[in-house]
Amino acid sequence: MDAMEVPPPVNPFSPAAVARVSEVDSRPTTVVTSAIRDTLAHLDNYLHSGVGGTVAVVGDYGTGKTHLAAELLAHARQLTGVADQAVYLDAPADTFLSLSRRFLGRLSRDAVRALLDEYRADPPGDLADRLRAELAEVTTDPSLGQVLAMLTDPATEALAWDWLMGYPPGPALVAAGVTARQDVESGAVEVMGALALLHGHRHERFVLILDELDKILSAAGRPAEETMARFSRMIGVFASAGAFLVIAGLPDMLHLLSPQVRQRIGPIVRMSALTAADVRDFIRQSQLRAFGQARLTPFTVETTEYLTNLTDGVPRRLIRLCYHLYQRAVQAGTPVTHLMVREAVRIQFDLANRQDVAADVRRVLTQDGWSYQRDHLIGSLRDLPVDFWVPLDELGAGCCVLLSESVLKSEEVDELNRRVVTIRAAMPDSEVILVVVGHLPAEFAADLTETFSVEPIVYDPQTFAEDLSGSVKASMRRLEQAFGADALTSVRQRVERIQRQQTNTQRSIERLSYQLDEIRGDLRHDHRATREVEPARRRPAVGAEVAPLPGRVARVFGEAIAALDQLTGFERHLREAFAPPGPDAVGAAPLRSGLRSRDVQRALGTSLVLRRLIEAFRDAVAQWYDSHRRTPHPADRERLDRLCETYDGIAEYLPLFQLDVLGDLAVPGHDDAVEPPDRSRSWSEARSVFDGLSGRVRQLVLVDG
Repeated sequence: MDAMEVPPPVNPFSPAAVARVSEVDSRPTTVVTSAIRDTLAHLDNYLHSGVGGTVAVVGDYGTGKTHLAAELLAHARQLTGVADQAVYLDAPADTFLSLSRRFLGRLSRDAVRALLDEYRADPPGDLADRLRAELAEVTTDPSLGQVLAMLTDPATEALAWDWLMGYPPGPALVAAGVTARQDVESGAVEVMGALALLHGHRHERFVLILDELDKILSAAGRPAEETMARFSRMIGVFASAGAFLVIAGLPDMLHLLSPQVRQRIGPIVRMSALTAADVRDFIRQSQLRAFGQARLTPFTVETTEYLTNLTDGVPRRLIRLCYHLYQRAVQAGTPVTHLMVREAVRIQFDLANRQDVAADVRRVLTQDGWSYQRDHLIGSLRDLPVDFWVPLDELGAGCCVLLSESVLKSEEVDELNRRVVTIRAAMPDSEVILVVVGHLPAEFAADLTETFSVEPIVYDPQTFAEDLSGSVKASMRRLEQAFGADALTSVRQRVERIQRQQTNTQRSIERLSYQLDEIRGDLRHDHRATREVEPARRRPAVGAEVAPLPGRVARVFGEAIAALDQLTGFERHLREAFAPPGPDAVGAAPLRSGLRSRDVQRALGTSLVLRRLIEAFRDAVAQWYDSHRRTPHPADRERLDRLCETYDGIAEYLPLFQLDVLGDLAVPGHDDAVEPPDRSRSWSEARSVFDGLSGRVRQLVLVDG
């Protein structure tokens, strides 16, 4: 152990402890774990042999996946000496088209054109023909080679880049025989593979590191067959291109993959926890980098062991705590103590408070239709009341929900275990669910699971509602089975729960309607603000009407709204709900049935926001067209570009994958209903309408203006 000395005032640790992949040559402090060592070995093998393939890196949040990605990126660029040969992408929670657009943006139009200029400088010959022949390994689409060749011509460069980004072909491309893609998602995958192949052939190697891939695979819940087919195609395309593909994500990512796709993935690297020795190595490296001297002070061997156990060796937690503990020790002028570690853990990880979590518990129980009691006394007055008691009819049984702050000492584990024993002694027919509002080390979690019979729930705002709902339902089912409740009693209980859920659903719909009204008001406020800052010369006269959009532009907006209405079926069901009674009347039953699902409620909210976004974009373009259609200057075109970018920027953050759950509402019935066999194809086409809306609008407005 190092001798205790007064540490320098500068804190050598990161307060956020969130890895960032930088394009500049800046490598963070790294402890070479087995995961880093194995992945670097796979990368080195590729860089020396040229045999491409796919490596999967999996690990929970904060285990160092992005840090590993940064190491791989820096290592690849150091060995190849060319920045464009190694690319890092943070996958969006969206589509492969969005991923391809990020890929193109990271490469940049200038870099791709420079790469193609190298091909054009080769021995004479038609560039488009040579590209088509070379790209035959990854695509059968002749348009791709043609468009890449047109990217080298300043006259067609912009239109060619738009097509690569997934937008429909412009007039010059159509004249050259380029047609709109039938499947923009698959086309986007082929564009990525084609550029990887061209880079690889020109520079011998190409590395793509794709972080948080699970966001794409789980964007629509359980991935559909077409998602798996496209992902499998991406793996195959990059293998054919001779590239090295690294996919990183949560452990569930592997479960989302179909067996056929998993077989195409090569080595799987699992992120592992840091040991206490790793932590000491990290502390010494950080201080060497900051102060020129590798030292453990103000930490000790004992406190690093304790710190590692409490955090389960998770790197993000460890680094964040190192920052706060170092700061605390400097201020106190003492070494880090066990008490300091416990206090830091409570402060940093108890981000929620018991009152907020209790409110979340109430919401979950209410939405699921359970009756419950707060602060219910079980046993004698000397005993502590349970936070929530969910009774099982009048049978004297039920489920307890206990709330606890961070559990950081064995004495706190013992106290919780004693409390469960007391509850079961007073109420033998009971289930107990523990909710930890803060931090629970894995070792203590295992001890508590043995006594509680169910694994404690560590509060996470993203998953808590689902976790608690499932635990309560499972506990109540076990109690019903233990009591052997007769069928009539079970049916009555479920009917009562459904009635309570319907009442709660109605309240949720009312809240959703209120939120949409607020969003609509904000959009109107933004439009008014925009008009107020427009120069007076561009403002229409008082009482003047804004000129209508050109026919083709208006049709594009109309088709987008019609596609949304067709796929969700919501507008049609609203009309049918209020239609006069008749032999063919459907009534409100389908809509009521669908609205029982919280997923459907959220999806309808998303669809309505998307509809309002399209309408707001249409109104803004109409105002621009009325002021600038005759002689648009470069500044006017930039204003139009900003409008299009605003639409794309907002639409990118809408969880459009939620709209998939509205399939049950868009059932065959009347007028424009979608037939089930065509729904998958129609959904893909509609997504291309929403994703490519701004590009088509910009192109048509400038042509017709």
